[in-house]
Amino acid sequence: MPLTVGSKRVLLHSQEKGWTVEPAIIQIDGAHIKSIKTYPNAEQITATSHWYADDLITPGFVDSHTHLSLNFLRGRVAAEQTAGNVVEDLFFKLEEKITAADVSAFARMGAYECLLSGTTFVWDHYYHADAVADAMIQVGLTGTVAATLQDLSGPGKNDWENGLAFTQALNGSDYHAQLGISAALGPHATDTVSEDLWRKIVEVAEKLSLPIHVHVAQSPEEFQRIQTQYGCSPVDFLRRAGVLDSAVDKHLVHMIYVSQKDLSYCKNDSVRLIACPHSQMIFHFPAAYMDWWRMDLNWAVGTDCAASNDSLRVQAEMRTLATWPMTSLGLSSEFSEFRRSATPVQAQGMSALRHTLQSECTLSLNQQNLLNVLFLGTARSKAIHPKVNGLAPGSLANLVVWNWEDPVFWPGHAPLHSLIFSDVQPAMKGIMTLGKWRGTVGDLRRSVLNSNEYKSARREATDRLNTLLNRAGI
Repeated sequence: MPLTVGSKRVLLHSQEKGWTVEPAIIQIDGAHIKSIKTYPNAEQITATSHWYADDLITPGFVDSHTHLSLNFLRGRVAAEQTAGNVVEDLFFKLEEKITAADVSAFARMGAYECLLSGTTFVWDHYYHADAVADAMIQVGLTGTVAATLQDLSGPGKNDWENGLAFTQALNGSDYHAQLGISAALGPHATDTVSEDLWRKIVEVAEKLSLPIHVHVAQSPEEFQRIQTQYGCSPVDFLRRAGVLDSAVDKHLVHMIYVSQKDLSYCKNDSVRLIACPHSQMIFHFPAAYMDWWRMDLNWAVGTDCAASNDSLRVQAEMRTLATWPMTSLGLSSEFSEFRRSATPVQAQGMSALRHTLQSECTLSLNQQNLLNVLFLGTARSKAIHPKVNGLAPGSLANLVVWNWEDPVFWPGHAPLHSLIFSDVQPAMKGIMTLGKWRGTVGDLRRSVLNSNEYKSARREATDRLNTLLNRAGI
């Protein structure tokens, strides 16, 4: 039976007006939004089955890159491990021993964490992808699942055929589609996937119109291996292999060890660069985001994983990136010179440089583009997924109700600004995915954490983690 959700403040998006807050009623039929009706003023709204008066209703956040299951390593990445290649030195060794049942249990905990932070759609990339998809369905999280494909090295090097078969089956599954789960091809990285497998991946991607989601240039080891074998960078390798020229969507994650020439190959509407700032600050260092914005490249934001981030709050990543230009100012050669011999003239020069940086980022980091990244998964105004287009007809019925009385929205003059820069998580009042409320509106966090489903999921995850660590000798 259709239901209606409305309030005086609903965050809507259109090509003509961008992001606006208006009185509106959202009609939901099953898992999708059927229609949106706006009103010049809230007093014209006469009836709706779920009316939230002054509260703010928005789409759920989009996390453009994560590994839900890797929360089992939260707090176990020590400083001495990040001195090397944490993926190969730590993650791979444990992932060789992980089972599908482990992944399912850990992914359920990650899915709960996402929902309780306002995220309703994720792009997950991991081993045992069938277990990840099943865990997301159990919790009610929607998203795109990419089975990790690798044949040269890594825990899945002997299982890529099963991963590829699952990806194709998932793409054709009406059952998963109805529950908000779609497929992407997930080559692990440029140095763990052979040229033959890359060709096969591109062939399948073009045949089925599937996006490709891949880690690129995330470590010096990856850069060195590709340079030694092919005499080029990882990004240039993808160009030479025909990946970048393919018409399918490509999502290139991390992009740390890249040159400006490499970035010039990514000036293509089908390429999206994924920033994971907090994670990168732990396992390596942040990518050159300023170059991304200066070159007007398409980009989005992800959390990566709790193993190297400790959080699955994608809005916190956005708060960091929204002020990133000032971070680069503190690392500039101009500031180094000021520190060596500070003078009033140099101080004025630093101020001028600050204004220049702000002006440079006006187009890429304006409020509308930042909201695009949070709610559409892309800096462009066109959604990166056909079912994730904000609160619009045909989109998944994924939405969040925010308590307008919470101090994070006071004095209420700039709710769009608050969604980007405020710590809004405590103001979450209710969350819906696939047309169903998750937990109790008005008592969200307590109702979820006290549910039998969550308690059972947490017990199983804890038991499986202890068994895994014993099996791995940790």
